[in-house]
Amino acid sequence: MLRTLRQVGDVVHKSLKYAMDLAQPDMPVLELCEKVEAFIRSSDAKPAFPVNVSINEVAAHYTAKRGDQLRIPRSGLVKIDVGAQRDGYIVDAAVTVALGSVFVNLQKAARAALEAALNTARPGVKAWQIGDSVEKVIKNFGFNPVYNLTGHKIERFILHAGYVIPNYPDKSASQALAPGDVYAIEPFVTNGEGYVADGREVTIYRLLRMRHKNLQHVIDLVSAEVGPLPFTPRWFPQLDDSTIATALKAGVLHGYEVLVERSRGFVAQFEDTVYVGEGEVVPLARTLELL
Repeated sequence: MLRTLRQVGDVVHKSLKYAMDLAQPDMPVLELCEKVEAFIRSSDAKPAFPVNVSINEVAAHYTAKRGDQLRIPRSGLVKIDVGAQRDGYIVDAAVTVALGSVFVNLQKAARAALEAALNTARPGVKAWQIGDSVEKVIKNFGFNPVYNLTGHKIERFILHAGYVIPNYPDKSASQALAPGDVYAIEPFVTNGEGYVADGREVTIYRLLRMRHKNLQHVIDLVSAEVGPLPFTPRWFPQLDDSTIATALKAGVLHGYEVLVERSRGFVAQFEDTVYVGEGEVVPLARTLELL
């Protein structure tokens, strides 16, 4: 398992580096997403979810729509979240590109928070203790963590496997890291209040049901390509928007609403996926090396 995870982590590392090079002002977000997803597929892996490109106050869950006209801004914070999988073994990582010097401290805070989290994480450490180290770093920069976004345990073919890694010392996250665990650790930093709310847009979906009388063709098509993992309608030109809406209403699909910082503060993010070994944790995407 670790060998495969390291290989997938290398794909994610290279994908993020490629994405950072692409994320220049006026770059179409649709082109960025499609190029990075194609890069993953050309690297003997598959996207574990659609490439997320979340700009400024948008914290997470935005991927380009079909025909999307959104472009990378000339000034702002661009969060690029990439996941790849091979045979169900998933690595999930993210970076923030700061366009304009006014946003660099938010970017630096998110990177420093991830570095502190990785230095804290080891077998036997409780998840809330990692959150404590994250919050301290972020507060020292004069910002807030995003309190209602977390890292997450990953299992084979399961991106969010129940247990979480908070971005503050939330004592309810009392599980200890154990050898063999895989966790995505992802500090989110904001100059706003520190809470996200659901936006009005959905760009990412996943299957909820495997049987439905009238929508079995949707289930079979999506399941054959991505299984239980998140997807974008961009990947399925056979499914028009009305079919997606019908499947969502019928409970066949779950939609991930775009998450926006509640006070419209700007948000930065850094993320890596770690494998918990016997005496250490192994950062699989080596995100900190990218910046």
